[in-house]
Amino acid sequence: MAEYNYDGGLAAYFLLTFLALILIPLTWSLVANLKSAPAIDGCKCKECIENREQIHRADRPSLLKPGVSSLTLGVMFGWTLFAIVLYFVLTSKTTITVYDPFTILGISPSATEKEIKRFYKKLSLKFHPDTVKLTEGQTAEQAADHYIELTKAYKALTDETVRKNFLEYGHPDGKQTVQVGLALPPWVVDAHNNIWVLGMYGLVIGGVLPYIVGKWWFGSRSRTKDGVQVDTASIFFKDIAEETTAPVLVSSLGKACESEKPQILKAIKHDAEVELLTRKVAESLGASANTIFANLKSPGSKLAFTLLYAHLARIPVPSPSLRSLQRELLLQTPVLLGSLLAMALGHGWLTTTVEVMRLHAYFAQALLPGKSQLLQFPMITEDALNGANDDDAAALVSILQNDKDRAKSLLSAARHMGKLDIVDAQFKVIGERIITPGAFVQLVFKVRLLSSLPEVISEPKTPNPVEKAAEDEADNAFLLSKSEIEDMPSYKPQWAHAPHWPAERRPGWWCVVGDSKTQKVFVPPFKFTNVPWSNQTENPRRDYRTYKTQFQAPSQVGVYTLHLTFVSDTFVGEEETVYLQLKVDDLSSLEADEQAIEDDISDPEEDSLAGQMAAMRGGKVKKSAYHGDSDEDGSTTDGDEDSDSDSSDSD
Repeated sequence: MAEYNYDGGLAAYFLLTFLALILIPLTWSLVANLKSAPAIDGCKCKECIENREQIHRADRPSLLKPGVSSLTLGVMFGWTLFAIVLYFVLTSKTTITVYDPFTILGISPSATEKEIKRFYKKLSLKFHPDTVKLTEGQTAEQAADHYIELTKAYKALTDETVRKNFLEYGHPDGKQTVQVGLALPPWVVDAHNNIWVLGMYGLVIGGVLPYIVGKWWFGSRSRTKDGVQVDTASIFFKDIAEETTAPVLVSSLGKACESEKPQILKAIKHDAEVELLTRKVAESLGASANTIFANLKSPGSKLAFTLLYAHLARIPVPSPSLRSLQRELLLQTPVLLGSLLAMALGHGWLTTTVEVMRLHAYFAQALLPGKSQLLQFPMITEDALNGANDDDAAALVSILQNDKDRAKSLLSAARHMGKLDIVDAQFKVIGERIITPGAFVQLVFKVRLLSSLPEVISEPKTPNPVEKAAEDEADNAFLLSKSEIEDMPSYKPQWAHAPHWPAERRPGWWCVVGDSKTQKVFVPPFKFTNVPWSNQTENPRRDYRTYKTQFQAPSQVGVYTLHLTFVSDTFVGEEETVYLQLKVDDLSSLEADEQAIEDDISDPEEDSLAGQMAAMRGGKVKKSAYHGDSDEDGSTTDGDEDSDSDSSDSD
């Protein structure tokens, strides 16, 4: 009969194994992420330095905000528990004994029976309960038990019956109870704790698990695939139109913020500071203030719009609580703008799509639409511009010639506000000379960054045939690869000049393809980052980076006049447009041998199911080699029969 022993030591080993299987992969991933994080250079202008200090102060760990991700905290807690359990295992004493009569008697296993009897006689005289001298701390019962063990060991080696029990069952008393250790602590199966253990199981199975599943289920249903609330998507759907202006979009963002952050907006008291900030925003809006605020019916949406517009208009927010809320709302805007962009793309509205893209840069630079683009530069105000044009960046240098500190900040910002230069852009189809209806087309473009201030840029020399062949080979290899971004190990990422954005920011761009005739989106936007500067690459000839995206050509033959619009998500006014023609030709435009190859690939075989269906519709099918031979044989046979019949008739 087996006796089950609920051993807490085995439970500790089980827990150690379970923790190790979870903690080792998670720790490895965290360490890998730390190692892969590159050191990023940032703008050295005075405003950017002060902004980074504010960001670090806001993100500084505290008791209420430790500044560590929940995954990191979970891994730290797991390793702490692992260390505690490991210490328990190392310090606990595990006794596993195997019955050995020679060890009990203290005699060698090679001793003869005569030697065993003589040695036992000495031990019996010494340890007999009537003659034994008790040691310090030893009781009479312990001495008697020891003498019994000696006697059992002696009989196991000399008595035939006892020796047989020892050889068969490993014990002189015969078959013993089998003890099986289970990896459960004793308190789990203790009868006194039944009610508590059952209550814990009921709480976990009947309460915690349904709560987790229900929270996940209803949480997933309350949000769209863009990561916003369903109510937010409903607001965007009602407000967005084919040519929605920036103020209307900002108003929609204010309504959406109330849907996304209802508890935070309700916690802010609408005191005198809020009213003062609202009046300043209304003065900046001018005549449209009444219409916009009338559209914002709830106090939460009005407060959210006020804080967002105050950021764009660079109106100071005096209250620390309002500044904290403004920062949180601004960090939420990229997700909301992403949902707005998806809504505009769903309708195919090109104008609204580009306008939503521009809003990213307006928020990044804290600039109202319609204001001078030169206000992005540090320490530049409208009074300092003195009527300078948006494109006249050289006027800034002349304005700041007498102020070296401001000029230094200006040049530092210009090094992190590059102007996108499109080196080349074209449509390609892998392995084809022309673009046929429904073909998969690759949009391939090469871009680089140039300084936003006028500088002398040395044009690269005309490459020799060897260099040209190497570049063509690199382009073809990238076109055939699965990556959408050309590998460039020498590239070093940089933080953008964004002194008003409440987080460090990398510059990025969109490339959207639109139809010039219909003003509809032809190809959805392609977001790309890590564009190199013209003087940052190791190869002076290849000072650009190549990107690609794939789409399907139209099903109708024709020439489509398209324009590629590149919009920055960080710098206002950094837009470039390239006009291209997408010519979709019929298969008849191919050469005869190319058509044969195309037909050989596309036509189904006659003995396949697709071939039989195509033959029924009157389409082309390929004859299989087997049936071709049989047809020839059959035709020959039929011809012979016909000739024979003709000859017989003539006879």
